[in-house]
Amino acid sequence: MSESTERLLRVGLVVAVIVQLSVSAWALLQTPSPPLYTLVRGAALFGYIGLFWLIVSSEYVRQMRSLFGRVFLKVHHPLSVVTWVLVVAHPLSFALFLNDVSVFVPIFVPLQEFLQLAGRPALYLFALATVAALARRSLKRHWRYLHKLNYVAFHLVFIHAWLIGTDLSNALLRVLWLAMAAVVLVVALHKGIRSK
Repeated sequence: MSESTERLLRVGLVVAVIVQLSVSAWALLQTPSPPLYTLVRGAALFGYIGLFWLIVSSEYVRQMRSLFGRVFLKVHHPLSVVTWVLVVAHPLSFALFLNDVSVFVPIFVPLQEFLQLAGRPALYLFALATVAALARRSLKRHWRYLHKLNYVAFHLVFIHAWLIGTDLSNALLRVLWLAMAAVVLVVALHKGIRSK
């Protein structure tokens, strides 16, 4: 890859992050809400962006190292921690807002309710994928199979947000969310084809 191509890619990635953060912040400000519910919404919006970049960057480790000149894990691990805080803050602050811990209990039937509340099982899939990554030395090559649950969980979160997310009534945010879900799907298919 030429230096000019790398520079262009770096600029493109930075612009993509700025657009994602700006559109999400703008959507959050369009619907004022009580502080605790604003935390519920903000954690969901910014957590989704963090998950997106964790998934995309982890599938292109060599390219990310080449583009940014850093050891991948020195970027990936801090982003993982921040993202996990946001991912857990979303249901936790919602549980506090409703004064109801049942928001952590997955519901599998009926299908419509499962899809609306798909963020619940997604949380546990993300947890399992994260534990697999942390235990990768003892799991050897098998940890990667569990880590790929991130793709399923990401799309469950997308469905949950699309169906009942407060901020997904914003047309610009819907376009952004669709684009991110499509990118993650393409990455999953690309990596799946390459691993065969």
